[in-house]
Amino acid sequence: MINIDELIKQAMKSKNSDELRAYKNLKAEIQLLKTAKNAKPYDEAAEIQLISKMCKRLEEDIRGFSEARREDLELECRSELEVLKKLLPEPVGPSEIMLGLWEWAGQNNFLVPFNENPNNFSQPKIPKKEMGNAIKHLKSKFPQADGKMISNIVKEYII
Repeated sequence: MINIDELIKQAMKSKNSDELRAYKNLKAEIQLLKTAKNAKPYDEAAEIQLISKMCKRLEEDIRGFSEARREDLELECRSELEVLKKLLPEPVGPSEIMLGLWEWAGQNNFLVPFNENPNNFSQPKIPKKEMGNAIKHLKSKFPQADGKMISNIVKEYII
C-alpha cells in the first residue's frame, strides 16, 4: 500500500506543487473512504479502486474544462492525473485474467477434459450459480482490471 504521508513529505521537500496537490487530494479521499458509514476495510484493492475512480473523474473534468476553454484548470487536472496514474499498477490484460480464471476453476474442480484423455484438463466449465464467485475471485486478484472485461471472460465459460 502507498504511504501517502511520505509522498506528501517528499513533494513538499522537492517543492513540486502538482504532486503535492495530487497527494493531498488523494489523502482527503482516503480519509473519506475510511470514515464513511459502513466503510469497508481499506486494503490494496480499495486503494487501487479509489485511485482509478479519481483518475476517471479527473479525465471527465479535463473534458469539461477543455469544452469551457479553461486551459488553466485543464492543465491543473492534467498534471494531477499524471501523478495519480504513476501510482496505479500496470493494467491487466485478458490473458492474465484467463489464467486467473483457469486457476480458480482448477481449484474448484470446474475444469473438464479437452479430449478423451482424462489428464488433459484445459477447458473450464463454470456452473451459472458459480459465476458470481468466479467474478468476485478475479476482482480480488486483479483489482485494477475492468469489471466488464472480467464478467465477459467469465460468461464465455458458463454452462
